Amino acid sequence: MTPPTAPDSHDSSGRDPITRVQRELLTLGRRGTARVRREDEALSVVDRSLLTYIQENPGCRAIDIATHFQLNRSTVSRQLATLLEHGYVVADEEVAGGSRGTALRLTPAGSAAFDQSTRTVLDSVARRLASWSSADLEAFARMLERYNAAPDE
Repeated sequence: MTPPTAPDSHDSSGRDPITRVQRELLTLGRRGTARVRREDEALSVVDRSLLTYIQENPGCRAIDIATHFQLNRSTVSRQLATLLEHGYVVADEEVAGGSRGTALRLTPAGSAAFDQSTRTVLDSVARRLASWSSADLEAFARMLERYNAAPDE
């Protein structure tokens, strides 16, 4: 099977499948950001992504988050500083971090904000997908998981 290649940058038709996927991913991200603002959500998309990772990986460190999201460690440190400042995350000094940094965990306030935000987001996604069949939902979930599991170069 020949892997897909990026379309010619001069092809403005927008019919190429790679172009369509990229466009739809961009729209998905922008709508998520707009929804957060519209619903006066306490957590940004960035906040939610960090809290989700910490929730699913208690004791993780900034370097783990940076590696997972393929970000610079200084970027993650800045983003975490906001969550630490709001009391949503705590650096667990009792867990030896060594040269890799301090272990992170959600605080009760962070868990509450995360849970509320998750309910809001899931309700929004569920409304948008309400007319989809179970088979379509399962296929979509599998495709997204496959896309996100693929290694970057």
